[in-house]
Amino acid sequence: MDLIFAMIHTAASYVVPFLALTLVIVFVHEMGHFLTARYYGVTVEAFSIGFGKELLFWHDSYGTRWRIALIPLGGYVKFAGDADPSSRPDPEAALPADAHSLMMQPVSARAAIVAAGPFANLVLSAVLLSGIAFYSGSQHVLPVVEQVLPGQPAERAGLRKGDQILAIDGEAIEDFAEVQAVIAASPEKSLQFTIERNGAELIVPITPAAVERKGLLSMFPVGRIGIRMAASADHVRTVEYGPIEAVFYGIRQTYVMSMANLQGIGAMILGSGSINDVAGPLTIADLSKKTADAGLVPFLRWIAGISIAIGIVNLLPIPILDGGHLVFYAWEAVRGKPVEEKVMALCYRFGLIIVLSLMGLGILSDVLRSFGG
Repeated sequence: MDLIFAMIHTAASYVVPFLALTLVIVFVHEMGHFLTARYYGVTVEAFSIGFGKELLFWHDSYGTRWRIALIPLGGYVKFAGDADPSSRPDPEAALPADAHSLMMQPVSARAAIVAAGPFANLVLSAVLLSGIAFYSGSQHVLPVVEQVLPGQPAERAGLRKGDQILAIDGEAIEDFAEVQAVIAASPEKSLQFTIERNGAELIVPITPAAVERKGLLSMFPVGRIGIRMAASADHVRTVEYGPIEAVFYGIRQTYVMSMANLQGIGAMILGSGSINDVAGPLTIADLSKKTADAGLVPFLRWIAGISIAIGIVNLLPIPILDGGHLVFYAWEAVRGKPVEEKVMALCYRFGLIIVLSLMGLGILSDVLRSFGG
């Protein structure tokens, strides 16, 4: 009996954080669609958390069916005039007779309704990161040089162990990650490093070497100067924020993390990424448990990161995703008429294949990671 309880406890330690993560992110995403649709007067027929068999449902005063389904790996909002939860228009629906259907709205309104889901994910991230910054501040690894690699641009320029980088080209630097980002974006470009050495400030010009990347991204080299940061606790400081500062910090971090997600997706598309960079449901559940075990703040930060990833992925121009709908609406705005039904149906099938393939890739990555691959 003790073994059974231990197994149940272990399973719950993974399932509960994963469900909390999923429910919060999916609810916020779909609520973005829902509230914007209500604003434009579009009838929302269903608001579902999860897919598959319906476990619980109720109707609100507007007639929307709120449902919780068996498989909590997503959700959807179904509007009047939709053929299915992917918001594919129903060609048999009497759209002209229903002014409250999605497809009877102007292109701008439909685009706003679709974009509101990913936007809500980014807002959720900014709110969480702002709250964390206000409550507990943020930790920064001071840009102190621990090691200068021989034969690299930093050594040739005279950089030394213990130097602290204060600014690059006049822009103040607070964290070592900022140093890495500026250097990586500046191959073969002369940069003016302001450093502090033994209490004195010095200007040291350094030109990062161009390092080629793998795959198709080899045409876009990154900069390297050959330094490593100081990893000791003495070089980590906590920055506290007031309410306004915390808001700007949350917005900035959301932007930085969004760009990092886009770069990762670009690397996968152009062939320089790795399958190990893809996280499937098992990996996400494992990391959800670990961050939840570490405390509320790490778990909320993890939710913010996943919320950004979900928002960015949904903006990809893949049919059945929000980004795919936005492409259709942009094409309609240019041509002055909707995309033909047959073309749209073909695109949706193609998009479904892509999404299922991505899900399969995530599961494969989980399996390989589990076996040390």
